[in-house]
Amino acid sequence: MWKRTYQGRELHFYLAGINNQNFLMRDKETGTWWQQITGLAVDGPMKGAALDLVPSDELTFGEWKSEVAGGKVFAPVEKYKKEYDSNWEPEVAKLPVVISFPGTELKSRDVVVGLEMEGASRAYPWDTLVKQSPVMDRVHGKPLLVAVGPDGKSFRVFVSRIDGKDTEFFLKSELASDGASEAAAEKKSDAADNPAVSTDAKVASSTAPASNPPAISSSPAASASSPNQAAAPSAPKAWVLLDSETGSEWNFQGCAISGSSQGKCLERVYALKDYWFDWRNYHADTTIYKR
Repeated sequence: MWKRTYQGRELHFYLAGINNQNFLMRDKETGTWWQQITGLAVDGPMKGAALDLVPSDELTFGEWKSEVAGGKVFAPVEKYKKEYDSNWEPEVAKLPVVISFPGTELKSRDVVVGLEMEGASRAYPWDTLVKQSPVMDRVHGKPLLVAVGPDGKSFRVFVSRIDGKDTEFFLKSELASDGASEAAAEKKSDAADNPAVSTDAKVASSTAPASNPPAISSSPAASASSPNQAAAPSAPKAWVLLDSETGSEWNFQGCAISGSSQGKCLERVYALKDYWFDWRNYHADTTIYKR
């Protein structure tokens, strides 16, 4: 999502075409063509300009509704309602891709969650995230928590630090099934005297040779309720994370709902769910997450 202004000037966009199966838009004010995935002007009077990113989440309606009270939803424009396609993705998936990268381990239409951290980019195969969530990783030296939500479809990425300390997170249900809940409880009670230090992050492998095309900015995402401010405590849902530093419980919004960290929230990181061929096209230096 991008702001509709550039250097204080408001712009109005409309669909202009498709480039490598990616949305191209044109502004009415200058006639410039913009690439949707990067927010960059690719042709016209403003070529080379970049729109400012508006960090956003990709959530199911059910997950969003459980978090946001009284939120508003865009409704179809009535006179164009018949032209909307509610199930276009299966048909698009059948189309051949214009660009492919046969030297990589992922197929062109494999879905990934991609993020960029201070110039370094990483792709997380969606199937891997669903199986391993939460994933602890490190990109450009920064510890990350990549989590698939309670619905198995929504996702978010956070900087896994509490009060400046690198921290690991685990699903509470997994700890219980592994017989590790007592250890977590001990962490919680001893944290004040013996803070734990997180272990090394998992390794990602490099993929294709490098050049440096325009890439998406990696501004930390803002949550529906200010992520770096205290969130009102709520009753834990079945999906709860425990941290290794304090043993506190955390919800999918990245906020601690019980324990010594209650009221604190993790810094959010913007990430994009995309087809591999598209992500790779705009991130030639990307690595692929591996366990």
